[in-house]
Amino acid sequence: MMWRVWFVDFGKNPADTAVSATVSTILMVVLVIGVALVLWSVFMVFPSMLHTTVYIASEASAEEIIQPGGLSMQVVGFTIREAEPFHFAGQKAHIQGKEVLIKVITPDGRNLYPTPFLSGGPLEGRTLYIYPNSTGYSSHCDYIVSDFMPEGKLKPFTLGTWVIQLIDTEANLLISSDDRAEITEGTTSYALAGGTAGGDVWRTDCTPLTYTKKGDPVAGFTGAPMNMSYLSFNGNDWLEYADDPTLKYTGDLTISLWLKPQNIGLPSNYLNSGYWKQVIGKGLQTSTNSGVTEDKNYDLYLIGDRVYFEWDDMVTNTHYHIMTDTTAVTSGNWQYVNLVVEDGEPKIFVNGVSQSFSYYKSNVPGNSKITSTSQIPDVRLKDNQYPLTMGKQASTSYPFYYSGDIGSFALYNRGLTEDEIRENYHEYSA
Repeated sequence: MMWRVWFVDFGKNPADTAVSATVSTILMVVLVIGVALVLWSVFMVFPSMLHTTVYIASEASAEEIIQPGGLSMQVVGFTIREAEPFHFAGQKAHIQGKEVLIKVITPDGRNLYPTPFLSGGPLEGRTLYIYPNSTGYSSHCDYIVSDFMPEGKLKPFTLGTWVIQLIDTEANLLISSDDRAEITEGTTSYALAGGTAGGDVWRTDCTPLTYTKKGDPVAGFTGAPMNMSYLSFNGNDWLEYADDPTLKYTGDLTISLWLKPQNIGLPSNYLNSGYWKQVIGKGLQTSTNSGVTEDKNYDLYLIGDRVYFEWDDMVTNTHYHIMTDTTAVTSGNWQYVNLVVEDGEPKIFVNGVSQSFSYYKSNVPGNSKITSTSQIPDVRLKDNQYPLTMGKQASTSYPFYYSGDIGSFALYNRGLTEDEIRENYHEYSA
């Protein structure tokens, strides 16, 4: 049997060939654009892919140093074991190489960026020291990294694990493992808020606390030995800090501040209301046809030459105050004042010295003195949502403006010890 195979040649239409070539070209262009978009997206989201990073091998540890008087203290030591050329961001004398930011995370969750004070040259093989800036005007957020071991009296470290990180600033990339140092000698807490009047004020986590100037208080600087910034209040201006959890207290409390009052009057006329001056407080006083009402968390005043502290009882809303029995402050001189509340018991210190005082069941200075010890109340602070004011009572009818200077201040949710207060006094800090 014979088989026949038929081959049919359909041929190609020239127009079809042109269409195929055009489609191929379009697909190629789309592919190229698609790849470019993908690469662009990757590099925008992950810019570190565009950069080479520096190699650094490091180690952190607790280093013992000797304080004046022979007392030992721990600081963080940071040793660069191996490294390619790099320098720290902010370092004035540096070598060529990658810029690296040093970040320190404290045991209580603060993020610190120590100021570099390094002599220059390669950092490989060197041990650096990280410790608090302990000058009188520095805050608890101000730290130093140096290639010299610190000298002199230092502020204490927070107890616990300190974490050191190195960050490539160009690629915004962590380039080190979390080096850790365990500090076993130090303190357990810092102020919830603190700084200088009219200057930088920080929460305990080192985020800034903003304020509003009312009037025109004038900034100044004491110079040595205090080295303290301050604001001068002329009796018509004040500061206002918005309501914030770091500014209000219902348990233990310390108000710690430096002030230099003016025009406090003579000891004999301390009950003349023209010499009543509110230093710092959190509350509101309103006047209506039916009288004056107050809602106070706490208020610290100068009543002439005496220190006065007022609060509203959180349970009964009763107004109470304590006031020093004799002269506590003088006009024209810097003084360090502390109001401490611990376990419901108040204390007043001026220049590190405990002051005698009396209790009163009233919001009018000197009225309704409590003479029976059985009637002495615990200090039970009442919370409120009002701003904190410095230099004036929050009242239109009775502002009781402060006149004079206010420098460093701090607010704690614990009672400072007498040793801590005396140390602050001698170091011109709060």
